[in-house]
Amino acid sequence: MAVRLDLQEVSKVFQKDRESVRAVDAVSLSVDPGEMVTFLGPSGCGKTTTLRMVAGFESPSEGLISLDGKDVTPLPVNRRDMGFVFQNYALFPHMSVFENVAYGLRVKGTAEGDIRRKVREGLDLVGLQKAERRFPNQLSGGEQQRVALARVLVLEPQVLLMDEPLSNLDAKLRIHMRTEIRRIQKHLGVTCLYVTHDQSEALTLSDRIMVMNRGRVEQIGTPFEIYSDPRSLFVADFIGQANVIPGKVHSVEGDRLAVCLFDRLFPVRAVKGETFRPEMAVAVVVRPENLLPSDEGLPGTVRTATFLGGRVEYEVLLPSGQTVLSSDPYLPGQAMRTMSGGSRR
Repeated sequence: MAVRLDLQEVSKVFQKDRESVRAVDAVSLSVDPGEMVTFLGPSGCGKTTTLRMVAGFESPSEGLISLDGKDVTPLPVNRRDMGFVFQNYALFPHMSVFENVAYGLRVKGTAEGDIRRKVREGLDLVGLQKAERRFPNQLSGGEQQRVALARVLVLEPQVLLMDEPLSNLDAKLRIHMRTEIRRIQKHLGVTCLYVTHDQSEALTLSDRIMVMNRGRVEQIGTPFEIYSDPRSLFVADFIGQANVIPGKVHSVEGDRLAVCLFDRLFPVRAVKGETFRPEMAVAVVVRPENLLPSDEGLPGTVRTATFLGGRVEYEVLLPSGQTVLSSDPYLPGQAMRTMSGGSRR
């Protein structure tokens, strides 16, 4: 049965060169039973340290971690009933696939008949029914990661923790495996935390995303909310591509602003929870796919065009000298008279 996971003001302070370094700073998060939440952010942002504290590999300097209301903060790793899938697979090279998957069950003292049943069910779940007699060096990277996942799943953990499990795979296999991981997680209904620095993985896999930066939470929301309604310039710039154009507020009406960009007024949706006033300097964020040709926009000239398969990305030079990106179907090399965008902030 899936459980609820709560983090309350969890922090981690390390000592480095006689100085205190706050790697994780007051992270709070509630994960519903069966929900998949991804920790997303650049290297060093604290996402893996947070995951390791949930698993019990690290002890929080401050804060509380609970499962269904029960405080598990002081419990050791083996008493938390959580499964951890590592980045480097961590398979035993001298053991067959069957024995690798069965290892945790044997440690727990599971009966031999139950071990055989659970291992076969686990291998069937990850699509490796016929590989139980093979050894890790006879498997591809994707197959090895499936074995590592099956080894955790047969233990039927209350919470599944995954630390960048696809980072060692090539791009095409990553896409396939992230689809498989999401399928398995939804099929089992297990509560899951997933760490990655890959935006596409986070947007594809997650029910919700927690974006982290310098140990703090920047924003928590659904993939659509994070992408379409970023609460900070960091989130806007980190998730997908973003054109950030400086401007000044002309007028405010509810959650709509009139913003002056290069002596022209544009309607802009305001960031929720922020207060704006006339004459305030702001940054307008426009996604490349929302920057379109128009007779009422900003003058600009296409400098380069890059073919990206399903779309062509244009680099457009504005009169101010700033360069912006546009995903536009127009032919490369032609001057664009004007550009406008569905922009925000």
